[in-house]
Amino acid sequence: MGRLMTRTILFSAIFSVAVAFGCLQTKHEIEVKPMHITVDVNVKIQQELQEKFKKTDEEAKSISDKEAEDALKKYLELQNPK
Repeated sequence: MGRLMTRTILFSAIFSVAVAFGCLQTKHEIEVKPMHITVDVNVKIQQELQEKFKKTDEEAKSISDKEAEDALKKYLELQNPK
């Protein structure tokens, strides 16, 4: 009889602990804060574009108005043959 009583008490204790842990609730609060990241992409892109078009601008400055008019006429004639 003593052995059965010991097992019953042990089982009751284990069961009580399991129920107690099952009833515990934990609450985690996670705060999401906005991150402010400033990346100055515009300046970098502007610098690259200036470098890229610097040659084109120099070439355009070296062409005279007369050369430009002649080139335009030739282009239009090729586009609209008579």
